[in-house]
Amino acid sequence: MRVCFVVGTLARGGAEKQLVFMLQALHKLGIAAEVLCLTKGESYEDEIRSTGLNVRHVGESKNRLFRLWTIIRMIREMRADVIQSSHFYTNVYAGAAGRFLSVPSIGAIRSDLSYEIDSHKFTGSWQISLPDVLITNSDIARERLLKRRVDLKKIEFVRNVVEVKNGAANGCSKGLKILFAGRLDENKRPERFVRLASILTERFPHLALQFQIAGDGEKRKELESTAKLLNLAPDRLRFLGDCRQMSDIYSGADILVSTSDREGTPNVVLEAMAHGLPVVATAVGGTKEILDGTRGFLVQPGDEDALVKATTELISDKGLRVRLGAEGRRYVSENHSLENLQKHLLEIYKRLVSAS
Repeated sequence: MRVCFVVGTLARGGAEKQLVFMLQALHKLGIAAEVLCLTKGESYEDEIRSTGLNVRHVGESKNRLFRLWTIIRMIREMRADVIQSSHFYTNVYAGAAGRFLSVPSIGAIRSDLSYEIDSHKFTGSWQISLPDVLITNSDIARERLLKRRVDLKKIEFVRNVVEVKNGAANGCSKGLKILFAGRLDENKRPERFVRLASILTERFPHLALQFQIAGDGEKRKELESTAKLLNLAPDRLRFLGDCRQMSDIYSGADILVSTSDREGTPNVVLEAMAHGLPVVATAVGGTKEILDGTRGFLVQPGDEDALVKATTELISDKGLRVRLGAEGRRYVSENHSLENLQKHLLEIYKRLVSAS
């Protein structure tokens, strides 16, 4: 069996990391794969090539029809049995190519669907209708697809995968590190984390609290300016930028805080749980499906008082941090493994190929 992935970018992000896991799963299953990408020279490209897989650039032209023809030609050369999109905005390419070549296609819903539709008003309906199957990573996206009268048989819920690490979170009584990880953009609302850092630094002057922001994006300069206005020195709030070795960052932290307005199933929350970190997160998208009172705290987006209260509780109670972190690691190990992904993908591919 041969699977051709059509992707928009190979920069470091959640969807791209899940693509890497899918490629690993296919390799273990003995399924051949190739990646067609609209961009080139990005972080995950070399990592994918190092495994022996081919990455081909299909984004030379800005013209969508020319891009589509290039994709069709390359898929025909590969003689793919399945075409799979890794981003919502590449669903139209995978779906259209599949229909032209009579090859089954799979689309991706990586967020809560509302965000995708709002961001692609002109092509949104095609991104949903053209692929034969749609993979979601959250129940809320599945529910919204059903409300749009998408056939239940067309929807597959596939959990995100993370690597589970041994050991425990730091759990130190002093020098606690509180982490934000993610792209610094409007959806992630990192400014809430900066305000949280200011409030808690004043509330716990006797503790050497250190707040860290791992990630980069268009809001970074604004956030750095806000930090200066709030008198948050670098020893209190550090901007780490893009971090390739996030495992080291999680291992050195004590608490993860996620402040997003929109999410699918956030990798950073799962990764933190896999490292034994307790989590405080906004109740958005698939976050509500993976966090409960035994693994962390959920707060409503925009309720910064609740965000402060939940984080304060974790700072003040080492035993609670340890219990929540251990339960989070157990949950991720049982529900978000590479083995589960292998099994589910193989079932989807077999069903599609058999039906075609």
